Amino acid sequence: MQQLVKQLLATEQAMNANFIERQAEIRAIMLALIAKKNILLIGPPGVAKSSVIQQFIDAFSDVNTFTRLISPTTQPDELFGSAKFDRLKEGVIERNIDGQLPTAHFAFLDEIFKSTSDLLNGLLKIMNEHQFENGTAVLKTPLFTLIGASNEFPEEDDLAALYDRFLIRREVASLKTPDALLSMLSSSTTAVDVPPISLAQLRSLQQLVTTVTIPAAILEQLVAIHFRLKEQGIPVSDRRTKQCLVLLQAQALLSGRMQVVTNDLLVLEDALWIEADDRVIVNEIIHEYVLTPLDHAFEKAEAFYGDVMESVKRFKTAPDFAYKAYTEYASEAYNDWQAVKVEIEELLDTTEQRQRFEALEEEVEQALTKVLL
Repeated sequence: MQQLVKQLLATEQAMNANFIERQAEIRAIMLALIAKKNILLIGPPGVAKSSVIQQFIDAFSDVNTFTRLISPTTQPDELFGSAKFDRLKEGVIERNIDGQLPTAHFAFLDEIFKSTSDLLNGLLKIMNEHQFENGTAVLKTPLFTLIGASNEFPEEDDLAALYDRFLIRREVASLKTPDALLSMLSSSTTAVDVPPISLAQLRSLQQLVTTVTIPAAILEQLVAIHFRLKEQGIPVSDRRTKQCLVLLQAQALLSGRMQVVTNDLLVLEDALWIEADDRVIVNEIIHEYVLTPLDHAFEKAEAFYGDVMESVKRFKTAPDFAYKAYTEYASEAYNDWQAVKVEIEELLDTTEQRQRFEALEEEVEQALTKVLL
């Protein structure tokens, strides 16, 4: 697990080096990939929406991708493949789908809200149900993430269902400060090499995400947020709130944890708003549940301890104890624990806090050596 996550984080770090103030967008796409959800980027022209997405497409080593700029004249053939002439004579619309959207793992549709009704039915079925009706057959599509980009919000009622299919919605703004613009203007034109992302790597992470634990306390907080939003007139659906669980799991995994902690709820700032004006209310409510830096650090440390205990248990109960594998794991976990310790020690202020930390530190280090005793 740790190696897979570290490989993806190395890719994320390289991508961040190629852009100014686009870390949040890059992380949001990473989350969408391993959570197998769709993501929408909305923002004015010239804010690097397409460039960030293209960086992912270029990084994929063996992932089937599909890209198309949508216009009011875009025809179904351009997304789903041309119709087979011999089947048309039989009155059946069966398409040549090779290399088209129905065969893609990852798709990018620019100016997606220019989609016409001719495109919507096929598009919605692929995005939501991962199915495509081809002639008389219903095919299972391999798509795990579709990214839509747009310069504006949809206004037509018939686009509401398409808008709803995006669990993650992120507004991309122009650079906020003179310093940021100056950094962009003066940065090197030579791009940092981005480590590749393989299909096997993504599938392993997508499977691993489903094993991340969500404590009952987090579920209770999510329920509270859901109904607080409804009280404020934000009609977040039960389905959307349910889908948010995998985003929490994905955020925990990318943070190196197998358990969701309270501050992972921050990732839902891009998932629980409907209209643009909702964002302020959503953020304020979510932040009411966010912990102080020290409490958050302790929560992460306790989750780390839980992960260690689970790993130790697996090693102890294995039929053939793998001494070398365990010592490698223990060494890596110990190094990770040092980073956790540094974060907490910088925040400790009282004797009571220090005693709490020392007790936890003793438990972690005892757990790491227990198997060898």
